[in-house]
Amino acid sequence: MKKIITTSFFLLFLHFSAQQKDQSNSSTRKFINGADFTQVNKNWNVTADFKSGIGEEVSFFPVEAIDLKTNQKMKSIQIDMDAKYDFMGKSRRFFKTSWLDLNEVEEFIQFIELYVIPNINDKTEKKQSTTYIFNSKEISFNFYIEKNTKRISIYLKDSGIIDNDHYFWTESQVNKIPELLEVLKQIK
Repeated sequence: MKKIITTSFFLLFLHFSAQQKDQSNSSTRKFINGADFTQVNKNWNVTADFKSGIGEEVSFFPVEAIDLKTNQKMKSIQIDMDAKYDFMGKSRRFFKTSWLDLNEVEEFIQFIELYVIPNINDKTEKKQSTTYIFNSKEISFNFYIEKNTKRISIYLKDSGIIDNDHYFWTESQVNKIPELLEVLKQIK
């Protein structure tokens, strides 16, 4: 009897864990992963690219995913990250793709318009800083201000959990935030 209760509890835990993991991914990821045959159309004419001084890059661009069996379509913003990280004294490359669903795109636009653009030229006092953070299901976008320094950090998530080991940041590309805003507006 004890084995049955333990097994039932374990199966229940796995069920709830799988449901929570599924809820923490974007609808676009679920759509692509759930289709047997998928076509993803990317518009390379409309991109916002951020590059770091060491050759890392994050690109935002509109996509349309099509389930080829049902012909269902879904539009979103795809984010490709090509970053570097050090592991045991060796530099390695890391590539990852995430998506922003349409409802998240609208929220991201509001976040940039209301909190980032108006504060893009702000400065802080000595020993003070300000960080504006946008969280979606698959990305976290941070805009950081300390004295005269401004930085963008982009973290991609794994099932809703921020991957702190693989992320992108730049100070020299902050002026490209208005380009990102334009790309986001083109999908609406």
